[in-house]
Amino acid sequence: MKSVVTTVVTAADAAGRFPSQNDLEAVQGSIQRATARLEAAEKLAAGLDKVTKEAGDACFSKYPYLKQAGEAGENQVKVDKCYRDIAH
Repeated sequence: MKSVVTTVVTAADAAGRFPSQNDLEAVQGSIQRATARLEAAEKLAAGLDKVTKEAGDACFSKYPYLKQAGEAGENQVKVDKCYRDIAH
């Protein structure tokens, strides 16, 4: 993943110029919002298991045929793999 600094410098370089004042203000704003973004990511990560379980349960409820033989949810091992994939 590219940082905001790398993105701004690369864009300015591609345009054949130095980063502008607006570019630098965008970098500064991004850095100032970093704490809020980190807190949001931590809250989402803390609830990942619950969201994953709800999403998987909703899929198996909406598509009951997935529990039939030969399908993605025919046994617990396959169900666990489905939940793992949803989490990713």
